[in-house]
Amino acid sequence: MSYEFVSKNEYTPVRILLEEIIFEIQNKMKPEYTFQFSLIGSGRKKLITREVGSNKGFDFDYNFSLQKIKSDYDGAQAIRENFFEIIQQVANDFGYQTEDNKSAITIKLVDQNNSRIVHSCDFGIVEDYVDNSGDDRQRIIVRDKNMLSTTYVWNERPKSKNYSVKLSNIEAAGLWEVLKTEYIKLKNNNKDIEKKSYQLFIEAISNVYNQYDWQN
Repeated sequence: MSYEFVSKNEYTPVRILLEEIIFEIQNKMKPEYTFQFSLIGSGRKKLITREVGSNKGFDFDYNFSLQKIKSDYDGAQAIRENFFEIIQQVANDFGYQTEDNKSAITIKLVDQNNSRIVHSCDFGIVEDYVDNSGDDRQRIIVRDKNMLSTTYVWNERPKSKNYSVKLSNIEAAGLWEVLKTEYIKLKNNNKDIEKKSYQLFIEAISNVYNQYDWQN
């Protein structure tokens, strides 16, 4: 298994279309829910990849950060189910298929004639907050795999250990190409099918950052 970077000319129109879909989802979720969206991980830094020679296409990862929730609609189960219903409606209008995965709702554009996924997008439903220590935190709605029925719960995400600061230092030091190389290496050697691209990107940042003495 090996990965390649997707050109800007190819992925930019897809990103524009996906954000048009997201705007429509936002409109349909009101007034019960309002949220902000953000492209996360490697996609945010324009490092879009795909598996060479596969039929999986390339993918994007977005967070839907909840802002306001109408009372009686605020349980993890209700939130995830309501978002899935609306996302499925909107995605269908744009010709996409929808899947309910463990930590994200995924939409896929499928080329039926050639049995391949053209591209896909994961939507994670998250809540950002500040804990009692004043630290920024985030939790995400996930499917509880320990239950026999389909149950959704809030799950704390591990703190990223200031990866944004590390990334800024890497870029300022002219190590962008080193980071790209490390990221594609991790993609090519990843054996965990549930590990997302943004997680590998954060891992790549930490690996590159830890190779250098930033005190000098």
